[in-house]
Amino acid sequence: MSAPDWRHLPSLSALRAFEVAARHRNFSEAARVLNVTHAAIGQAVRGLEAELGTTLLRRYGRDLTLTEDGERLARALHDGFGTIAAGVEALRRVEKRRGLRVTTTPNFAQSVLLPRLGEFWRRHPDVAVSITPDYAVSDLTRDGYDVAIRTGQGSWPRTVAEPLVRTRYILVGTPELLARDSDITRLPWLLAPDDPQEALWFQGAGIDPATLTVNGIDNPTLAVSAALAGYGLLFSADAVVASDLAAGRLVEVPFPGLPELTYWVVTLPGPRRPAVDAFVSWLRAKPGESEKGG
Repeated sequence: MSAPDWRHLPSLSALRAFEVAARHRNFSEAARVLNVTHAAIGQAVRGLEAELGTTLLRRYGRDLTLTEDGERLARALHDGFGTIAAGVEALRRVEKRRGLRVTTTPNFAQSVLLPRLGEFWRRHPDVAVSITPDYAVSDLTRDGYDVAIRTGQGSWPRTVAEPLVRTRYILVGTPELLARDSDITRLPWLLAPDDPQEALWFQGAGIDPATLTVNGIDNPTLAVSAALAGYGLLFSADAVVASDLAAGRLVEVPFPGLPELTYWVVTLPGPRRPAVDAFVSWLRAKPGESEKGG
């Protein structure tokens, strides 16, 4: 089948108005179906007849009768619009089955996403979500991800980055650990080996890390678990340990000069799938807020 010459085709809105009017044999019913006025349907059909140079409908009071040309065009439009509708519906079914692929850091996945994911599924039970915890910055196009949640400056090429949450680094420990000594330099610490960022924080606070008792944990997710077990003080983003702080399992310890950071929700440019839009909106809502919306 050759490609249609759109320059010589009538407007789709006029063709649609005629197809619905022909199917229902009534302008008022066609107006109700298309959510327009009776006059708009009549005007569209008259314009189509003028453009094609033929009578498509004959009007007898409120009743409509198709001419031979009208019958021929109505059958073609019914088949064509039916094929379009079937193709769109098939695409929507594929979209529902496809689900979402999300990449983020293991810490954010375990401490922030997973505890809240039930909220999203209560609102969107048909959207499957696959979360890949990874500290590497993934290429969304190459690796097939719909959404990434990252920290940084928000300037990744060929992506759209929206600020998700502004957070800060804090020092935390269990109440039991902190009760052992008021001098934090005499308590054990959970530090990443040779972390230059932590070295700068200690320098700003006037603490020599070489004098500390350090339990080296190179995995940030395991480090939070180790902190909860009372194995040492830990530097962490407050968003990651928010639930533990609220429950009293961890306590914030004053420490000067710790920086802030921003988590970004990152997607590909261009139109977004409905499931992606729903997930991003849920992410940006406060916990429980998405449920209040209905």
